[in-house]
Amino acid sequence: MLSMTGFGGGEGQAGPVTVAVELRSVNHRFLDVSLRLPGPLQIYELEIRKFLKDTLSRGRVSLAATLTVENASATATLDDVRLDQAVRMLQAAAARLEKVTGQPQPLTLRELVAVPDLFRADDSGLEPEQLKKALMDGLQAAQVALVQMKAAEGLALVTEMNQRLDTLDVLLEKVRGLAPLAAQEVKTRLETRLAEILDTQLDPQRLAQEVAMLADKANINEECERLGIHIAAYRQALVEGGQVAKRLNFLLQEMHREVNTMGSKTNLMDITQTVIAMKDEVESLREQIQNLE
Repeated sequence: MLSMTGFGGGEGQAGPVTVAVELRSVNHRFLDVSLRLPGPLQIYELEIRKFLKDTLSRGRVSLAATLTVENASATATLDDVRLDQAVRMLQAAAARLEKVTGQPQPLTLRELVAVPDLFRADDSGLEPEQLKKALMDGLQAAQVALVQMKAAEGLALVTEMNQRLDTLDVLLEKVRGLAPLAAQEVKTRLETRLAEILDTQLDPQRLAQEVAMLADKANINEECERLGIHIAAYRQALVEGGQVAKRLNFLLQEMHREVNTMGSKTNLMDITQTVIAMKDEVESLREQIQNLE
């Protein structure tokens, strides 16, 4: 079972080419990949996305790659396209600032050279096969490291969730023990209600309705049984592992429903307080499964 949160780094080398890859993953409902690649590696974007789609299921994944060439003799050249874009953006910004301040805002070389990626290396001599091999080797190494960290965090999540399930089991047993007291509390209220009815006029149909309604409110055995079944199913899903987040989320919805029903069926203070504690545990479990892949 994997967490969606993790980090992995890897490096690939082919001839004079070295590519270092970093992968970061955080929570997201679907797989959402963003890439930051140097110019020579951008032609491999589709291969990178396919690899990540085949090896990761969910999460917002960010990839950053850096390229170095040993004994590179390439010279830096001006990126004309990037230069034109930078000039237009800086001129627009200067015009807006001048409109606000009323002061001329001349565009200088200092502002231009501060633009990222304005200069690039002449990489025409790099071998495509070497670039791709170094990139994919680095990507695979980073993915392995990422999954290892996700697995470690997933194991920690499972351990913590099992601890919360243990707490739920203890609280459930407490409610089961208090259930007879809840029935007694309802019986007392029934006797009081009967006395009120008998003081005025005895209506057999109304009396039967009161008895049926209050007796039903006193019975929380079915809710206790169903909650116990859901807890056991949750534990089994954790043991089976894999991509079980949707299944766990469904079980939590059912657990929350049973706990709510318990609270609504009795006014006994001890049960009410226990139900509140159970709700806290269920909500904590709900937050934790948001981190599972």
